[in-house]
Amino acid sequence: MISIPASQNATAHPAGLALVVDDVEANRKILEALLKIEGYQTISAENGAEAVQKFTDQHPDIVFMDDMMPVMNGYEATTRIKALAGTNFVPVIFLTALSESEALVACIEAGGDEFLSKPFKQEILKAKVKAMQRIRDLSSTVAIQHIKIEKQHDLMLKEQVIAEQIYNCVVTGDNITSEHIDSFLRAVSIFSGDLLLTAYSPDGKLNLLLGDFTGHGLTAAVGVLPAAEVFRAMTAKGFEAPDILASINAKLNRLLPTGMFMTACFVVIETDMKSVHIWNAGMPEVIILSAPAAQGLSSVVKHRVVSAYLPLGILPELDKELTPESLAIVAGDRILLCSDGVTEVINADGEAFGNDRYERVVTANVRSVKAIMSALEAFCGAQEFNDDISIVEVHCLPGLTKHALQ
Repeated sequence: MISIPASQNATAHPAGLALVVDDVEANRKILEALLKIEGYQTISAENGAEAVQKFTDQHPDIVFMDDMMPVMNGYEATTRIKALAGTNFVPVIFLTALSESEALVACIEAGGDEFLSKPFKQEILKAKVKAMQRIRDLSSTVAIQHIKIEKQHDLMLKEQVIAEQIYNCVVTGDNITSEHIDSFLRAVSIFSGDLLLTAYSPDGKLNLLLGDFTGHGLTAAVGVLPAAEVFRAMTAKGFEAPDILASINAKLNRLLPTGMFMTACFVVIETDMKSVHIWNAGMPEVIILSAPAAQGLSSVVKHRVVSAYLPLGILPELDKELTPESLAIVAGDRILLCSDGVTEVINADGEAFGNDRYERVVTANVRSVKAIMSALEAFCGAQEFNDDISIVEVHCLPGLTKHALQ
């Protein structure tokens, strides 16, 4: 591919450099004379192979190509020249004695841009040359704008990567590190609209929030920072989950534009790990599974917690008292949460992964997060995920919660 500005030869010659390709010397001489009247410097070739070589060596601004020639015909030569030109627009005008309709079809199929009928007429040549010059100038302008857009796009991506690093540090950097909490979050774009927050309250309870903002990408992520700020500050001060949820709701309602909200699931596990309290506001059902009775056996679903509240940020105040689903748990139980990007992922046939497949995977595997992702990838094949993916599995085992913090 030749990367040369279209105007390179035009600086040396008023109209540029023209390559005339014809196996008949008389035709070449006549056309060269006419082109010089239009301000062009000319070079010539007797066949297609020579034309390709001349194009490679001298980079003409416009090519006049005979269709039928020995060694290599004009159609093959044009294909090669267009490949060499790459994104630079170098017009190729075919020289033909065929009827106009036949010439036009052949010209287009070979990658040509225009045709010029023999015998050559000065006024027709002038009109076609000027038309090609206008297209070339427009193409050059578009190419310059394209380069500017590419540079701007690269800069934007770099800025987004930096912002994403800061975002992850601020949002997830303070999350609990525990071998008993497995999680996987995959964003469709650089920024995720899904949010996972974990923290201990002063009395040692585990607070966990899984959220899913409307849409995905940077637009969906705008509410993540304020939600994380409220969650961490209020958890550290010992506020109860209903108060934290109410404060997050009020802040998101003030900040988010109409139509944007966050579905959320808030889980509180008591320090003694004998009970769990769950608030589900628009998320897929939370599943609590018992440990399998023996190696190789499937787990049993003990409880399902379906959505009972509106997503956060829709109303200025939550519409009713936030009473959780309070459930008894024992050591070895597992709590599974996911965003709707998991159950609603679509394969190439337009079929959704669905709740049934999801449940079969989680009951058949003691460590479900990797198993779910493997199942999703097998289900989708080459099909891209259409939403952010979030999966959280909490293993209710000693060491998950803390004694009262000093």
